[in-house]
Amino acid sequence: MRFGKRQEESRFDTGKVDLVAESADGIIELVVVADRPWTGSDLQVSSLQGKVQTYVSFALDGGLAQQFPEAAGRPWRIVLHCLTGAPDARTQSVLDVLATRLPEYGGLCSSVLSEGPLTGTSVA
Repeated sequence: MRFGKRQEESRFDTGKVDLVAESADGIIELVVVADRPWTGSDLQVSSLQGKVQTYVSFALDGGLAQQFPEAAGRPWRIVLHCLTGAPDARTQSVLDVLATRLPEYGGLCSSVLSEGPLTGTSVA
């Protein structure tokens, strides 16, 4: 039996949108902040899927246009902002599927590897 501090499992808060920004090309970006190491665990992958569902609902069900009227009718994409490196193979395969499915709902999906600060409007 091992004792000591257990590393907290990495999961996403499915109840909120982390950040909304506008890209240089005018696309509204709904940013998922990934600030923990990628594990590919069932919990991490399912919470990421839940997070993406929250973002799609935010865009399609009027939350985006209500909070940001200037975004109404504009193209949008979900951006995964990775602060701790690229997603593991399992998570990347899920992201690849999401990238093919989101256009059916009017959105796009991309990943950004970054160690820099984020800019945009935080949404509670």
